Amino acid sequence: MDMRDGRVLVVEANPVVSRAIEKASGSPTFLCDTATDGWAAIELLEAGDYAAIVIDTDIPRHSGYGVLTYLREEVGEDTMRNVIAMTNFDREEVRRKVGGTVSVVSKDDAVAAVTRVLNA
Repeated sequence: MDMRDGRVLVVEANPVVSRAIEKASGSPTFLCDTATDGWAAIELLEAGDYAAIVIDTDIPRHSGYGVLTYLREEVGEDTMRNVIAMTNFDREEVRRKVGGTVSVVSKDDAVAAVTRVLNA
């Protein structure tokens, strides 16, 4: 998959969290697209590629897990290393569900995690 440099997809229903992540990645080299539910995220993923994807595991209209399944089946496992899954639940349990290549962070740590990944 040829990733578009500087494009980040944020999938988060809470606009406060979404704006904080957008602001964290808001350097001139990164542009953010946002989706507030799983189906909107899949539509954006079908339309283009992203350098990174930040997704809440608990979103409406097709969960974050469903979007991650779509990515694996339609795009491939290599893309999963560019994904950060956010959760308010037990991170180890979520990590088991999403697989080892996806970064899993608590929602409280999401902004810092996005900043680290994008500046690596």
